[in-house]
Amino acid sequence: MHTGLITFHFAHHYGAQLQAYATMRAIQELGHDCQVIDFRLPHTTQSSALFQKPNSVRALASNVHTALHYGPMKRRYDRFEAFVAEQMALSPRRYTSVEELRRDPPAYDVYVAGSDQIWNPYIYADKQFEPAFLLDFVREGRKIAYAPSLGVSSLPQPYDGQLRDYLASFAALSARESRGKELLENITGKEVQLVLDPTLLLTGEQWGELAAEPDRKEPYILCYFISDPGEVGQRARELHERTGWPIVQLAGIRRALPGAETVVFDAGPREFLGLFRNAACVCTNSFHGSVFSMQFDRPFFTAMSPKEKAEPAYSRIYSLLSRLGCADRIVGMPDTAAADAEMDYGAIHQKLAEARAESAGYLRRAIESA
Repeated sequence: MHTGLITFHFAHHYGAQLQAYATMRAIQELGHDCQVIDFRLPHTTQSSALFQKPNSVRALASNVHTALHYGPMKRRYDRFEAFVAEQMALSPRRYTSVEELRRDPPAYDVYVAGSDQIWNPYIYADKQFEPAFLLDFVREGRKIAYAPSLGVSSLPQPYDGQLRDYLASFAALSARESRGKELLENITGKEVQLVLDPTLLLTGEQWGELAAEPDRKEPYILCYFISDPGEVGQRARELHERTGWPIVQLAGIRRALPGAETVVFDAGPREFLGLFRNAACVCTNSFHGSVFSMQFDRPFFTAMSPKEKAEPAYSRIYSLLSRLGCADRIVGMPDTAAADAEMDYGAIHQKLAEARAESAGYLRRAIESA
């Protein structure tokens, strides 16, 4: 099948680019041709620019930080751009609006709306669904979804009716979160498959093929935080005191963790993978930080936001780690593992292989069903 994938593939965000690559490659592993439809909204493209438009205090602060660290930040920018250009099979044409897609839609047998929060209306400038990510431009061909996220726990009127209309012509639906599955089933009345985040469709060995080897050879504690580290930051310091290993912080937030020996600003997706693969252990509050710790068999600790702690059943990190039998790696929970507790990666990978087979099975059936 000639397959076209639409998702967030160009954003300078590790999870976004790696999930797009993983979905594309997983389809190719099933024996089908797959291109990433090169759709880039101008306002989201700007958010990945080296310097932001100076229209807020936050943007000004970001620009000052970039200027102070221009060399590594420019390398980071170039590495993200290179990853898309070198690793992704893109459609021949780039599109910047759904109108362009409607006027001259790319032709595929199957169209896949991919992962990430592509179905969250609140993240777009006009606070409306982006029709392109709901395959509104498709004239002929099969429409399917692999692990898209609504990013919300409820979807009020009129959003629910709008989404119902958009999804009426989809042949297969799936979601990456339990709450997303419930919402989509309630809205559409259709069966929705719960599937793994696409980064888990590939194995650690496959990700290792892309990983860039870091310069650092001695053991280190990798810290990757996308928000205030809180309790998991304290766990990193405890590990440092117990082992003597230095803390290497991969910049997800620009603020340095107290006690960090090194803050890495210049990592692109391949360097991100390499830092995880070679870490002695990992402390993170990122979903994909936890994912790649597991992909590379790294002992890790992670954290949930206060909202996730209040409703862990709706948390994708809690759902995943519970499914794989390692929810005790979440810091701040009653059953959090001790700092020196080992992880049974044999058991984890056995459960992960079963979940991966189920998700790949859904993807195959969705693409190949007549």
